[in-house]
Amino acid sequence: PAMRAEDNSPPVKGFHILRRLGQGGMGVVYEAFDETLERRVALKRMRDEIAGDPRERRRFMKEARLVAALRHPSIVEIFSVVEQEQALYLVFEFLPGEPLAAVLRRRGRLAPAEALKLAGQIAGALDFAHAHGVVHQDLKPGNIVVTNGSAKVMDFGIARRVQDTLSTLSRSEALGTPTYMAPEQEQGVVTPKADLFAFGICLYEMLSGRPPFTGSSGYLAKAERRYARLSQMTALPSAVDETIDRALDPNPVKRPATASEIVQSLEASLLRVRA
Repeated sequence: PAMRAEDNSPPVKGFHILRRLGQGGMGVVYEAFDETLERRVALKRMRDEIAGDPRERRRFMKEARLVAALRHPSIVEIFSVVEQEQALYLVFEFLPGEPLAAVLRRRGRLAPAEALKLAGQIAGALDFAHAHGVVHQDLKPGNIVVTNGSAKVMDFGIARRVQDTLSTLSRSEALGTPTYMAPEQEQGVVTPKADLFAFGICLYEMLSGRPPFTGSSGYLAKAERRYARLSQMTALPSAVDETIDRALDPNPVKRPATASEIVQSLEASLLRVRA
């Protein structure tokens, strides 16, 4: 019988597969060598539910093309989409490094200066994508790669497209990451402001070592703004709480206009302690 892709890397025309890097909600990821352009790449084999459903495949390809057009130093680049028989592969730039989620698991919280540096890069990626009409929809430390001390955001819009497809096909609820999801997004409303909420949660986690909301009561806690203040958990000044409060406002209209605005506010509130 034919081996499943998860068990054995399938041959992909033009690519020499070096090793399997891991598997996520979107599919299996391999490190590979692009024989045409002679460079290392990350090759993500999309789940069969996407590749096998013609309508979903079209929607996915449209989304992937939008994201592949985003060129920014803090966005993980999609080089191409490879269609081979029934399979679909995304070809990404290969980055040495690890997800921010792994960094936080290993180290707990980050020093404010380091958190601020990474936050500035993540904000640049978000604002750039938003200006080009692309909303991430699933921003979380697992979708941020830390490579050589810099942050790069991956899976813009695509992870969510996969999740929506799977939930549509299986008729189950959306496979989002509720911990990072804006309250209005849980109700099906998605705008760039939802990314800003998720960004606020990432900032909170970078500075404290844990997310502000967990568990099934997350939606209510978000709507009622129930979370521990950073200034009470850490030595950070209370001005930081105000910045986080604005980013995590349950009303999207009241959130800052851009991710960079959140970072500038955070920087100002952190500097207030040193003055």
